[in-house]
Amino acid sequence: MSSSVNQGRAIVRALLKHGVRQAVVSPGSRNAPLSMALAQADAVGLFKLYTRIDERTTAFTALGMAKRQLRPVVAITTSGTAAAHLAAAAWEASEAGVPLILITADRPPELRDRGANQTILQEAMFGDAVRAEWDLPLAANQPDDLYWELAIATAIQTAMGDDFTAPGAVHLNLPFAEPLVSPDFDASWLTGATPGEVELPKNPEPVSLRELLKAEKVDPENAKGLIVISSPLSAAAAIKLGRELKWPVLAEPGSNARTVGVGIQNYATAFANPEIADALQADVVITAGRFGLSRSVNRYVQNASLHIAAGKFPLDADPFASAKHHILQIPDADIPAAPAEWLELWHSKIPQPETPSEWGMAAAVSEIAKHTDTTDLVWFAASRLVRIADAHWPIDHLAMQLMNRGTNGIDGLIASATGAALVHAGQTRLLIGDIAYLHDLSSLALPSTESKPNLQIIVFNNHEGQIFRGLEQGAAEYEEVFDRAFGTPQHHDLSAVATALGWDAEVVSNLAELTNAVSKSGPRVIVVEL
Repeated sequence: MSSSVNQGRAIVRALLKHGVRQAVVSPGSRNAPLSMALAQADAVGLFKLYTRIDERTTAFTALGMAKRQLRPVVAITTSGTAAAHLAAAAWEASEAGVPLILITADRPPELRDRGANQTILQEAMFGDAVRAEWDLPLAANQPDDLYWELAIATAIQTAMGDDFTAPGAVHLNLPFAEPLVSPDFDASWLTGATPGEVELPKNPEPVSLRELLKAEKVDPENAKGLIVISSPLSAAAAIKLGRELKWPVLAEPGSNARTVGVGIQNYATAFANPEIADALQADVVITAGRFGLSRSVNRYVQNASLHIAAGKFPLDADPFASAKHHILQIPDADIPAAPAEWLELWHSKIPQPETPSEWGMAAAVSEIAKHTDTTDLVWFAASRLVRIADAHWPIDHLAMQLMNRGTNGIDGLIASATGAALVHAGQTRLLIGDIAYLHDLSSLALPSTESKPNLQIIVFNNHEGQIFRGLEQGAAEYEEVFDRAFGTPQHHDLSAVATALGWDAEVVSNLAELTNAVSKSGPRVIVVEL
């Protein structure tokens, strides 16, 4: 039996033992020992293996699964530039606090830097994008199965984070020597393999809000505060604090913290009016995650009398160096609640968004919300769309909401939502713009050996990257170069592309057609013409 085959099997047994039961793999030769072992474990029901052609799709699919479950998922590639395609997902996972295990197959060390086919320098190739990385030895030089189990256990524990560091991506680089496959396909090596549980990190010590306020000369008995949140990891604690202290909560889409009562909607638009922002100045602002989809919220936090950033590193976002304190979690509510007038002031000063009367992105988002319930999952793409949803997705429509908020990129969004849909029991909807949709078309190309997840991909087609029109480069004096450098106008048939890749697809151009489309069950692409 080849040492590489034994190594692949030992790694799969270790993944199972320590609670990891899902992997996404891109086909390749050098990763064959792992792919074969995972396929065998999948065949007997011990593991769930998914295959994707594009390595970037592989990584983001695994990320979406991990984000929905808060459990590590493995992404596996062959050697060479295939491995490089994992980088974007590694950054997103580590900046958003998602446990992700990246395994790249490699040539034996003696073939590196010698011009061997499909060989690049893979050791430490992801740099600061990962929490930790290991360039492991050849199996022939380390035949003890216990070594591989300890390596996998350490990687899982690191991906899950610790007392001070949030979950994130880790990288295992595994050199495999030929032969890469076994002459037989006997699965008896799985006898006795028992799935275990992921060891969860301990909760940090409680943080006293009273002591923080006293340190900054803020009266704890009369404090009027505000919570701004984008991190799903802090959602439950943020809602709890807001309700107990009667503090308003500004929860971005994707935070999974939007709620009635203390939840405030349309805040970004209201804050654009300096008079409203001044009238609502809080004694203390607590932020959790990457706050500020809008510049008006950024200005509010930057000008706050006292800003406290909450979250394990690197989720304690402080882009303006305005935070007086960095704490590991949302603090305890050990002070009196604010007077009722404080929350009432927010509700009176910030008007509810007007119901859109004309066909457009806001009207379409509002209509989709009407047909989304608490069993559903909504994945928001970054860019202009999520800002529209921030204002027009009703605060009382409490479906689970996620997005790639770590780096706010548009890459891998179809793959991320697909991954989440694979492990979500109800309907999943991805709300995405046309440019981001085109950017990730390869993620629609699912192998015919796998069923499509229960995912509706709703593409808002305004035929260009319109978010830039709201920025400095969208000013009239730059119109001559706008399309060429920023707008990237497109007139592709977005539904035909989906159909060609095996998806049911339709185009809608009014609310009645949209209602009919989103009411249909099963995986499909809905192109909303704007």
